[in-house]
Amino acid sequence: MDDEDALLAIGLLLMLTMNNSDVTWGDGWVWPVPTLMDPDGRVLPAAISQEFRPPSHKGVDIMYRDDGKWTAPEGTPIIAAHDATVWSTGETARGHNVVLDHGPPWATFYQHLVSLAPGIVKGARVKAGDHLGFMGADPTDPQGLRHLHFETWYKGNGDAAVDPAKAMAAWGRIQWQAA
Repeated sequence: MDDEDALLAIGLLLMLTMNNSDVTWGDGWVWPVPTLMDPDGRVLPAAISQEFRPPSHKGVDIMYRDDGKWTAPEGTPIIAAHDATVWSTGETARGHNVVLDHGPPWATFYQHLVSLAPGIVKGARVKAGDHLGFMGADPTDPQGLRHLHFETWYKGNGDAAVDPAKAMAAWGRIQWQAA
């Protein structure tokens, strides 16, 4: 193992051992995928799936669990998890993405959007719950499940990803009425 590999291994170990007790989240966070009220009046809260998570996966995948199956209706909105400034937007083979800068020490990354909402451009200000775009599927994923890949970055970019799953239990939820 050379020096570069050793540093990479140490960084990965630090990232994996960092937990929510090492960071302060603050108030005002909401789930980036709203609770769904379907046309039949059923309420489905968004949920984190770990079933499809590869070992190198940073962040969480969010969709709905309905009758034992993971799902998300077309047109599911993706919303800002906290007040922020749009740091960047982009499009890759995995769909549209947005990075929000929440001010030190937080940034969030949203991936697999089929489109962005109007006005979601670099430098735009958003509030927690504001519409960022619409949930899509990762076109490179053979399963093709519509979901949001969501990362929280603590004091850095994607290399500083912190698993938000435990903290999200205390975050607020916004309801969305499906058509």
